[in-house]
Amino acid sequence: MEAAGPSQPDEPMLMPHLERIGLESAMQEGLAAPAIYSEILESLCGATDDSQPVEQYNGSLGVTAAFVAAHQSPVAQVQWNDNLPTLYTSPGNVNASRWGSGTMISRDLFLTCGHLFDQTGGGWERPRQNGTTNIISAQEIAQNMHLNFNYQVDPDGILRTEQRFAIAELIEYRLGGVDMAICRITGNPGDTYGWTAVAANDAADNDMLCIMGHPAGVPKRIEAGPTLTLSGNLIRYNDIDTLGGNSGSGILRATSGDLVGVHTNGGCNASGTGSNFGQRISSVRAVSPTLQNLNTSTATIRDIATGFARDVVATTSTRDKSAISDIATSAIRDVLATTATRDKQPLTDIGTTVRRDVLGPTKPIDDVKHAGLDKQFDNPIGFDPGHGRPFVLATPHHAPGVGRQESQAVEYEEVLGQLGAAIMEQQRALELLAEQYQAVAAEYQELFG
Repeated sequence: MEAAGPSQPDEPMLMPHLERIGLESAMQEGLAAPAIYSEILESLCGATDDSQPVEQYNGSLGVTAAFVAAHQSPVAQVQWNDNLPTLYTSPGNVNASRWGSGTMISRDLFLTCGHLFDQTGGGWERPRQNGTTNIISAQEIAQNMHLNFNYQVDPDGILRTEQRFAIAELIEYRLGGVDMAICRITGNPGDTYGWTAVAANDAADNDMLCIMGHPAGVPKRIEAGPTLTLSGNLIRYNDIDTLGGNSGSGILRATSGDLVGVHTNGGCNASGTGSNFGQRISSVRAVSPTLQNLNTSTATIRDIATGFARDVVATTSTRDKSAISDIATSAIRDVLATTATRDKQPLTDIGTTVRRDVLGPTKPIDDVKHAGLDKQFDNPIGFDPGHGRPFVLATPHHAPGVGRQESQAVEYEEVLGQLGAAIMEQQRALELLAEQYQAVAAEYQELFG
């Protein structure tokens, strides 16, 4: 990722050290963050910075405003905690520093780059173990950091109140020489802010990409541009402006919204030569047991929302009337993918019939007040939150000692229990989907009346 004055082209860089580039006094005098940001632009893909605040994005960079609205929420900033001097006799100079970016990939897992947790780099001094000259470990570095969600300005340019979640542990770090890291986050922020699906395959040359993060530590911004090429572990792009602070940002594929890489390095310049790049997702997957074993079943409703947004983006950009009709098909496919983990044909048939009945009478899109989506899902499908079981399993319903029939009943109960737990876990995701529906319906009304 870029920062002011990289010592070598393509060197992974952290946040610009304001003292080294003469802007520390400006910050102390209260110079606004956007003004500081404009002063440290040194390595861009061309002469100007094209990035925009996520909530003020005008749709001009290659992805739609609806795409950005649907995918910006799981993006968070990494920041050092502000209590380092109370913990270390040699705390270094990183206390409270805004550091990098990344993306939630499950309710409690966060994907970013590895060099955010390196012991050296960028001219910064990390804390040292008390009583020694040894820099604290990458694991301890991570545990002295937290994530900031909602660090962004609203459509009127007013800074929102950021929400803080601690990093509990560094699960994976620079595995196989790939500049990647996965952290476990306390408080399950994915339940509130959602998460992004990790792609199973790489982007292709000329695929439109989108990067959202915190360049130079400022409130969340978006940039977009096409894939230049893929080589080795890397995905390159030469029309996406980034800065120190963007390190770890997810690289999203515009056609699907899934994550096809992690931004790590800079290399662009004002003359328009060179390229920025990140770690391509196939290389990250190849070294990451976490990604290989990620339980995608719990993300099913989130995938439906992503598929919904993808279809809407296709509709609003190409006006292909068939796109909306694909939403129901996509929803059925995603839901059935979860229940298909067991070979239970009766359950599959029932699920298909129920979903067909539910999706069939859906109101037209111009009916903004959609009764089914306005509900708060307090007790979805008879689920009993007091007992943690679907109502049909509140008490045992199979009689002991009936052999094969009892075994089948137990298997059915296991499936019902899993489905009930998944329903409860996805309540917030369904609410977010409802909000997306309302936003798109309002846009539809505005465009077509």
